[in-house]
Amino acid sequence: MRNAHATHPDDDPVGTTTERPYDLLGIGFGPSNLALAVCAREQKLPLSCLFVERQDTVAWHPGMLIDGARMQISFLKDLVSLRDPSSPYSFLRYTKAKGRLERFVNLNESRPTRIEYDDYLKWVAQDFADQVRFGSQVDRVTPVQGPDGGDLSLFRVETEDVATGRRSVHYARNVVHAGGGRPPTRTAGVAEVPSVVHSSEFLTRFPGQFKDHDGAYRFVVVGGGQSAGEISEYLLDHYDRAEVHVVVPGYTLLPTDNSPFVNEQFYSGNADAFYRMRPEQRAAVSGRLRAANYGVVREDLLERLFNTDYLDQVKGRKRLHIHSFSRLSEVREDGEALAVTLQPRLDEGPEESLRCDGVVLATGYDRSLDPAVFGDVLPHLTPGEGEGAAGVVLSRHYRARTSPELRAGLYLQGFGEAQFGLGDTLLSLLPFRSQEIVEDIADRVPAAGVGGCPVMSPYGSGVVSTSPHGPVPSAVYPPKWYLEHDREKLYGLMERFRFATLISARSGDEPFATHLPLILDRSRGANGVLFGHLDRGNEHAELIDGRHMLAVFHGPNAYMPPGVFESDPLPTWNSMSVHVRGRVRAVRDQDALVRGLIGIAERSQPDNRLAADDPRIDRIIGSIVGFEFEVEELVGRFKLSQDRDETDRRHAAVALARATERGERDFIEYVVGLSLITEDDPRDLAGRPLSPSP
Repeated sequence: MRNAHATHPDDDPVGTTTERPYDLLGIGFGPSNLALAVCAREQKLPLSCLFVERQDTVAWHPGMLIDGARMQISFLKDLVSLRDPSSPYSFLRYTKAKGRLERFVNLNESRPTRIEYDDYLKWVAQDFADQVRFGSQVDRVTPVQGPDGGDLSLFRVETEDVATGRRSVHYARNVVHAGGGRPPTRTAGVAEVPSVVHSSEFLTRFPGQFKDHDGAYRFVVVGGGQSAGEISEYLLDHYDRAEVHVVVPGYTLLPTDNSPFVNEQFYSGNADAFYRMRPEQRAAVSGRLRAANYGVVREDLLERLFNTDYLDQVKGRKRLHIHSFSRLSEVREDGEALAVTLQPRLDEGPEESLRCDGVVLATGYDRSLDPAVFGDVLPHLTPGEGEGAAGVVLSRHYRARTSPELRAGLYLQGFGEAQFGLGDTLLSLLPFRSQEIVEDIADRVPAAGVGGCPVMSPYGSGVVSTSPHGPVPSAVYPPKWYLEHDREKLYGLMERFRFATLISARSGDEPFATHLPLILDRSRGANGVLFGHLDRGNEHAELIDGRHMLAVFHGPNAYMPPGVFESDPLPTWNSMSVHVRGRVRAVRDQDALVRGLIGIAERSQPDNRLAADDPRIDRIIGSIVGFEFEVEELVGRFKLSQDRDETDRRHAAVALARATERGERDFIEYVVGLSLITEDDPRDLAGRPLSPSP
């Protein structure tokens, strides 16, 4: 599994100019972007990638790697297993490689410790060292034009080496931001002093200031969540004579709702269902489920804290103090100590004052785009009213919606809780979110090099094939003059040529393709919704629910011999097609399925309507699977000799129209073995018959 031929990102020329940009540049290399890199490699997606990480190595919440603290999820919710249980990057493969698999199983514990999970991430990350620039921070992300001008199709990403100050510039078609949350800005009354730390820096900064473990310290921990509980336990365990004052917004420390029905919200399919809700529905659902994640502590930890407090009572002392319905309003230096002021939350009662030695702010994280880094991008983003702290509307594939001129893709990991549910900031959905992002990026970038991220050609992402004389660089494909952007024309082709090809694949499997009619409803969704149905016996039907798929609508096409043109070019083939990408969901409501069947009949033969109670429908409805295809992207490829002058273009258009009018009656006659000329339709067949002579 290990990559024995790793090179440093600086050794590769890709990404240093607008002509050869990275397909994907990831900000941060924690669990989210590490899962992304793994997914791109395993699916063999031809993407050129670079990841920029501020830390010197992969380090997952180093300030909270408390001995014995366990993850809140099963080991099966690693970077890959729920997407591909056979992946070489699973947690079980890690324990096997470390020689601990049998002993881990013998623990009879599904939740690994945080220290072991952090080591697992490091083990996976070492296989991607050739694509990561550690010890480097991103200072600025700026939309820029590509080498041909026009729209803002690239990002210019400025980075700085943390140790040396060396600055670099990279160009990328897509940026995936997974930098995580930032500690919230402190209120004006909270002093910026070393003995006041955020929980993210607890182990790295706090214990070193209080080295006397027999000291009679007084500590204040602000917050009512899991981190506050773990820090309180750590302080009680390591400082036997210390007092710990926990400031909570509610009545007391509350337990996590870890029941199985509530935890169903973290299923991958529920993220899709949550996304389709109206904003007010999302807010209501999130409010009712917050006890699964926010301001709560695992019950086993609460029991340990209570047992410690009870044992202290037996010993005739009180070390754990909980300040209910309180909030921190001020922390200031008072000689060698700190003066802390607490305000009540429920009424206008008196303030409470404490003198203490240290304060830990276990107050969570803010998740918003840093204006210092993304200031040039923010004006192009579509703001979302009520869409959460990030303030950005995301597509179903986690791409920020932007103004039309910004075509470069900005993807946000962990910034979409208001649109995807509570699981968005957690580890549970990483395998699925990674797949959605990398597949969306792969669909959007031009044809790229062989292999998958992080495998890269030294010639860059433009190499698509080789010859005896070396690599053959590709051009942008399709050529920009063949791309049709007029949506009305794209819809027109889809409605006129309804018989399309539906294409999809399981990870690592051969693709499935089914030819079928797809009926467009322009009025639904952002870009329209297609209806279709498959035979229940078709294996393709197993893949339709919730998956990303491609539908190809084939318009007119015809061979263009040299005689068509006044110039003397090589022969070519002109054609029109529309590639439609989106997510497909099964239609389980029988009435909706019947309406879809009626719609197919109406579009195909408007004067012969199909009735909902037609008994023929009852005979087939159990043997078909209906689906809706929500259109997310349309790409029109209209190859109509646009690279030639107006005269040749007109000749090509006439030739295409005539070829279309001729039809293919002669081939149909050959296939069915019957003459199709009747007295009612005495037209002669065009062209030479294809059937062999008797």
